[in-house]
Amino acid sequence: MIAQFDVNTIWRRKFGQALRRRDDDMLLLAPRAIGTKNDSREPGDDIISLPPGWASRTAAIAMPMLQWRAQALAARRGGRIDTAIFTSFHYLPIARRLKHSARILYYCSDDYRSYAGWGGPAAIDREAELCRLASLSIFVSAALRDRAVAEYGLDPATSLVSPNASEARFSESVAKPEELAGLDGPIFGVVGVFNERIDYRFLERLASSPEVGSLALVGPVLPGADSTGALESLRLSPKVHWFGARPHDEIHAWMAGIDIAVIPYAKSDFNHYCSPMRLWDHLAIGQPILATDACDQIADQPGVIVMPSGGDLDRSIRSAKTAVTGGRRPHLETWDDRAAFLLPLIK
Repeated sequence: MIAQFDVNTIWRRKFGQALRRRDDDMLLLAPRAIGTKNDSREPGDDIISLPPGWASRTAAIAMPMLQWRAQALAARRGGRIDTAIFTSFHYLPIARRLKHSARILYYCSDDYRSYAGWGGPAAIDREAELCRLASLSIFVSAALRDRAVAEYGLDPATSLVSPNASEARFSESVAKPEELAGLDGPIFGVVGVFNERIDYRFLERLASSPEVGSLALVGPVLPGADSTGALESLRLSPKVHWFGARPHDEIHAWMAGIDIAVIPYAKSDFNHYCSPMRLWDHLAIGQPILATDACDQIADQPGVIVMPSGGDLDRSIRSAKTAVTGGRRPHLETWDDRAAFLLPLIK
């Protein structure tokens, strides 16, 4: 039986769910602190309650508990864990215990060194050890895999790249939200969370360009998102339209409703190494994508209009507008596509 530790983020869950659609003999483990609300639970999640601070201050107690409960859950379903997929080095203690009885795999879905409180030499050593224990390490970006090969001495033959993906609904025809229908075109748009990962100066320049009809911003603005003052300027611009957070099951309509998708990541290690789900969603929709050069995976994606630092923004905007006249060119890569490729290797 395959057990994935854990599915507590949407991108890990989508990955696990796709694997289980091809092999239903699988545990999708969702560790939760005792008393935590299960608002984010989805059908099929295997909830395991653990002491508060289970991934940090109580890990010495919680990790063995998680292992025992996962093995007991497998036994109740008539099997045992013979393949364990670990999604971060927090689960290294369990990997050490299971290495003699199960095949260990590492699914690296993010640059964990950039997480608050996760970095430093100890984190690097723990991830390196997990890579060495794993018979296969799967990275969501080539940049992450190449770094592991260079810094951990990881054998390239035991590692591969499998980016994040999209869902079929993003490639389907859908009505444009009424709120977008009346905006001046072309509509440039950013859909997602507005946090410190976004380059607000870039958006400010975009909104001030005479080449832009409207700039639609769809998603929540998190506290501390911007320290430059550009966010306030965007709030005052008549071209900029804020629509706030929208339910995830409506996001595909909002993404499809804009003419030119914008992925305005700021320069950072985290953005450089990431595999943005919004990239694959917009590729599935097929409208032109205008992006900064902060993310290695976006910059290497054919067809994306990449605006380099210090480049001519208006020229990039005009290129995107020209691409609009050629119609949409959907390119769908689903989580099921990823699972079809990976499952034979995992099993």
